[in-house]
Amino acid sequence: MDPHFRTRRSRNAPPHILADDELAASIVSLHRKLGFARRGLLAAHVAGTLITIVVLGAGFALLWAGPAPFFERFLGPTYVTTTFDAIAWWLVLLLLAILGGTFGDQLLRGKLRLVHHWRHRVRELERRIAEAEDVRGDRTRP
Repeated sequence: MDPHFRTRRSRNAPPHILADDELAASIVSLHRKLGFARRGLLAAHVAGTLITIVVLGAGFALLWAGPAPFFERFLGPTYVTTTFDAIAWWLVLLLLAILGGTFGDQLLRGKLRLVHHWRHRVRELERRIAEAEDVRGDRTRP
């Protein structure tokens, strides 16, 4: 039969239908994939933490700056901040906080989706490894 038209064995074939050498190769491959998935999960957690720190740091930096340095930088050092200027500054800050919060929320939701994906992948691989190890254990017992 032509090799192009043969049915190929699935990579996710149940371990009980694999030969001993295929089962051993499958277990090694699953452990390698599990290590990669765990590193991906760790990277997603680290990225989420960094994003959170950056978003919060940017918000606190804007609050810390206040209206006086902002107006002095753009209007000159002799400019005196009025009540209207201060209110306008805090309204701009409020708008930036709303936009920044929305942006940060979307980033963190995306980060949580990534974490959920990697966590699901790790659990799936752990389950498949346990199943394959059980089959290998059953084959070695007399």
